Amino acid sequence: MKKKLVILLAAVCAVSMLGGCGTGKGSDKKETEKTEENKAAKDIEYNASDYVTLGEYKGMEVKLTSNYEVTEEDVKSKIESLLTSYPAYEDSDKTTVEDGDFVNIDYEGLKDGVAFEGGTAQGTVLEIGSGSFIEGFESGLIGANVGDTVSLNLTFPEDYRNTEMAGQAVVFNVTINKIVNKVDMTYDTMTDQYVADNFVSSGYETVQELKDGVKEQLAQSKESSKESDTQSAVLEKLKEVCTVNSLPDGVLDQRVKEYKEQMEKVLKESYNMEMEDYLTSINKTQEDFDTEITDYMQQNLEMEMILTAIADKENIEVDEDGYKEYLANVISSGGYEDEDALMEEYGENYVKTIYRNNKAMDMVRENAVVTYGDSAAE
Repeated sequence: MKKKLVILLAAVCAVSMLGGCGTGKGSDKKETEKTEENKAAKDIEYNASDYVTLGEYKGMEVKLTSNYEVTEEDVKSKIESLLTSYPAYEDSDKTTVEDGDFVNIDYEGLKDGVAFEGGTAQGTVLEIGSGSFIEGFESGLIGANVGDTVSLNLTFPEDYRNTEMAGQAVVFNVTINKIVNKVDMTYDTMTDQYVADNFVSSGYETVQELKDGVKEQLAQSKESSKESDTQSAVLEKLKEVCTVNSLPDGVLDQRVKEYKEQMEKVLKESYNMEMEDYLTSINKTQEDFDTEITDYMQQNLEMEMILTAIADKENIEVDEDGYKEYLANVISSGGYEDEDALMEEYGENYVKTIYRNNKAMDMVRENAVVTYGDSAAE
């Protein structure tokens, strides 16, 4: 079962608006224990076919106007964005450091005569006047000559990000290796040597290897987008051809209640924030929030009912091997300690329902007639 199918287990990611799933990690059962009232409400059973009228869900025509092919222009644009992070330099004949120069240096930082962590480097290119180093470092090199070693007595600022070094007096011994000129490297002018110097850690040593690697990465990204977009488009089409006539009593209210409870728990445990403070921070009233959550959960419930009705009609069952793989995927992606933690949170019946729905969605997707790009536009 592909990871993308886990999206239908919406309850696992009920707090996605906060930046990701985070409701299943706790190992203390007291923290995840539900009241008997909640458990009973959560286990409300209904026959989806009593509430759903199924349309022609096989052979649906779905059109996406986006083109998911990787072009040479895509590769060029991506590489040019990478080049900005890897400037190139060429040696110059200049011998004395001035403000604005790019200097290649070795340096060692000492505190009480002992080298401190992060204070030593070789072959670093520094732009004098850029403010990249602490105050006094760059200005202290002005006037030095290539080959000189300069000792700089400096003090780290009180608000320095490394609190251990904040406010500490240190000595930097800096050797001026050479003064260099910055070269504007482009897609068309980059060389194998440049690629080897800057991208070897990524596995690229030639221009062609870099181009091929970036093209492969873009292809994987576009394929992922294509799968996600197709899934969403098929779901939208499915809602057009099938009709949810009504909702089973109590289910929507319970889903909304559980969603809000999960949000309140995550806000408190992960952000030390009350719901009221959260709503203030996003400039939203309780009424607006309740409406938004109810609409979201209703849409999710309606899609769940449609897929359940399809699974029932197609006699889709829970196969042991596929179900085990699905559980492993949900447990891993949802951050659950083990299967018991997942079942404690959602119950086996519900998890199996969503698994069957995922299989129903697979069947609908495989039978859909999907067109992309220019063909879809036509």
